[in-house]
Amino acid sequence: MNNIQHRLAYLKSRVEIAGSLNLTDIHIYAEDFYQALFNLLDNSYINGNIDKQNYAFIDLIDVTNKSAMQITARNDNKKITDTIVGFFENSEHPEYKDYSLKVLLISKRAKDYSTDFTIKGKYNFNHKEDVIDIERLTAIIKDHGRKDVTKIVDISKFLDSEIDLPRPKTESNEVETIMSLLEYLSDDENYKEFDGNYICDPEQKINSRFKDYADDFKEEFTDLLAIYCNTIPEVKRTFGLDGVRAEKISYFLKFISNRYLKETNDKPLDALDKLTDYFEDKLNSNGIRADIGAIRFYLMDELIGCNIFSIKIE
Repeated sequence: MNNIQHRLAYLKSRVEIAGSLNLTDIHIYAEDFYQALFNLLDNSYINGNIDKQNYAFIDLIDVTNKSAMQITARNDNKKITDTIVGFFENSEHPEYKDYSLKVLLISKRAKDYSTDFTIKGKYNFNHKEDVIDIERLTAIIKDHGRKDVTKIVDISKFLDSEIDLPRPKTESNEVETIMSLLEYLSDDENYKEFDGNYICDPEQKINSRFKDYADDFKEEFTDLLAIYCNTIPEVKRTFGLDGVRAEKISYFLKFISNRYLKETNDKPLDALDKLTDYFEDKLNSNGIRADIGAIRFYLMDELIGCNIFSIKIE
């Protein structure tokens, strides 16, 4: 829900800014975007603007559920009244009188309206429910999630794919490096899922399994810690490392680290070198001036944890 709120709020602000500059393309894209979003909430909307002659005054129409929606950046009384009257008085579609009508405000909040939008009971319209701003939309999504939590997950994934949030600019190259590394690790294309569980054994891993390398590990980590100790917490706060992303990262690190460990005949320092080079090349190829020390510190921190060189329980 935090992700959903964050991304919808960001889109709302983008639409509002674009409107103030008379840039209307984003409004057109918003119709298709919200059509897809509302259809994840058990609707069957189609874009009514495909045929403006047949669907005046509305943007989305759901014949199955007898519902229609106007998507607008305006929240004034006249806009809402014109939409209601124009929709219900459309002589080409007398069946509309049995439809419900929603007005979705994509850049402004709903007002505390005192206007009688029903025109003395002539039209079926309750502005407290039928005028939907982004705040109310979030509440609607949350309510659906109480009944079926998978809808929350699906909508969150949909928003991830549709709305790119701006990444905070930073002059700290180590933060930029690990931020980019986490983005690469959590990419769906790199997702590796394994059956079974892995032993989380930081103490045994360093002092027993890799005892011949333990002193080297500790010395290098201590040196890197003095430089990068605040980097990982800062990145995780900025990046928004949720459960799904953390799982993707964990699986991928387990997969690739054990692959390199096998290739180096169980020599962890050699495998760690290969792993560091691998990620440096990936980031550099994506245009990131990678800080190799930051990559190394991140990997060693994950090694001390559970995600690198972990043993699978058979």
